[in-house]
Amino acid sequence: MMASVLVFEDSSQSLRKGGYGRLPSTFQDAIDGMAPGPVTGSCGTAAYRKSRVICKDVRIDPLWIPFREFAVMYGIQSAWSTPILGAEGNLTGVFGMYYGDCRAPSKEDLKLVDHFVNLASIAIERHRFEMRDPLTGLGSRKLLDNLVASWKGNSNIQPLSVALLNLDHFKVHNAHLGRRDADKLLKQASERISKNATQTDFTIRFDGDQFILITPAEGNSMRERFRESIIAFKKPFAINETDVLLTVSAGIVDWDPRTTDFDTAFHQVEQACVAAKKLGGDRWVEYNEIDRKGADEKLRIARILKNCIAEQQVVAHLQPIMDIATGRPIGFEALARLTGLQETIPPSTFIPIAEEHSLINQLGLSIYRSTCQFISSLKSKKEKMTVNVNVSILQLMRDDFPFQVAEIAAEYRVPCEQICFEVTETQLLDAKGPAQSALLKLKEMGFKIALDDFGTGYSSLKILQQLPFDHVKIDRSFTSGLEDGEREPALCKAVLRMAAACGMRVVAEGVENQQQLDILKGMGCEFGQGYFWARPAPASEAFSWLETKNLA
Repeated sequence: MMASVLVFEDSSQSLRKGGYGRLPSTFQDAIDGMAPGPVTGSCGTAAYRKSRVICKDVRIDPLWIPFREFAVMYGIQSAWSTPILGAEGNLTGVFGMYYGDCRAPSKEDLKLVDHFVNLASIAIERHRFEMRDPLTGLGSRKLLDNLVASWKGNSNIQPLSVALLNLDHFKVHNAHLGRRDADKLLKQASERISKNATQTDFTIRFDGDQFILITPAEGNSMRERFRESIIAFKKPFAINETDVLLTVSAGIVDWDPRTTDFDTAFHQVEQACVAAKKLGGDRWVEYNEIDRKGADEKLRIARILKNCIAEQQVVAHLQPIMDIATGRPIGFEALARLTGLQETIPPSTFIPIAEEHSLINQLGLSIYRSTCQFISSLKSKKEKMTVNVNVSILQLMRDDFPFQVAEIAAEYRVPCEQICFEVTETQLLDAKGPAQSALLKLKEMGFKIALDDFGTGYSSLKILQQLPFDHVKIDRSFTSGLEDGEREPALCKAVLRMAAACGMRVVAEGVENQQQLDILKGMGCEFGQGYFWARPAPASEAFSWLETKNLA
């Protein structure tokens, strides 16, 4: 069985690539950009009709006449396609299933398909909603991520200029004006930033008072545009009949997506923006005007990290995972921390550097060894608590990884079933065969596996089909908005139903208050994790915390 999710693109009125389960890339390319029509296979026709299409035998079904050669080439004999509709009945995509034999769906098959369609519908709606920043109407970070992904590996993409703009002293204005009027100021500022943008430009609200502008690298066009933007900011902003003076600092870098990844370009432009602010703001600085302090800093942290690994200064801080119904801990998540330093280097800084400098496997095994030591030190073996350990896709790509972790577990006499490896959905989407094989091997050895950040992409169902996860973790972005309206609770309910249909248990991340806990409990969510119960803490404090629960 193979499956696909096609996303309907309003601008081109066509079906574009979404998520695929074992469909060959040539087949994906063939249907990418297909316009819905009355005789366009099962997916194109389902989109055209806005109703389910069942083709029991594509070899004789007239709907498959244009694609009959593909069907023969890929061994497809039956196809079921269901349109994915938005809240107002608008077409947002199509979910398709393909089989190598002639068959019609049973009631149970259709029930499972509807579960998949429901999750895909919510994810696509969320995806579309996230393409635009709700306050300014500019592109969102999600749009930026999609653009970067589309340019990656595209040999036809031309060099671009990237600018990071940061409003000077906006926090002061925010405190003085109050949130509502500060939002008005932010919106007006975004209008001035985007005023000179052309149809080939992308203007993104990146974070708070930061904006990204991407434009083709054509001569000095970006530089001229910034001169105009900075001049435009000389005019005061009118907020409630009060004139507010606001300036902007910016960094600029020329970027060729064919030779440099976006993370590198962003780091460069960020350093340039910081340099502009240090020079007093109200100006722009090109990356090639500043020294390579940023690159040197990454090398410095990489050396510190390498030394911490060698000196066993990488430890696990543990955060409990709770049974929501009983209020008792059922396990922990182990999170990496560096000790013995005169400075604090957060995981968000050192983990990417570890991946970039080929230290991630050593770092991950250090945390894993620390975790095994914690489990073996638990006095009460009857609880059989499971500890979750995050694993990088780069570790899973190593042929020896499953055997390394099994050997360390045996060294500490820790049963494999007391360890659960977490892999994020966004990482796994890029995984090839070896990574998936590693997870299956870990499962075969007795380890548990979990899908982290579940629901943040519309290819989740492909992953659930391919891998037997023990549980999934609802991303904190779902949990954080539970009290604010109807959307996030609906998303959580859908994820819970989807997980239940696949026989998987659910952990809600980011639980921070009683109201969120009560809502999750009312939905039937079994497990939770977050600051409401405890922050990540060293093993000794985790032991003390367990003693307060009479479990140590």
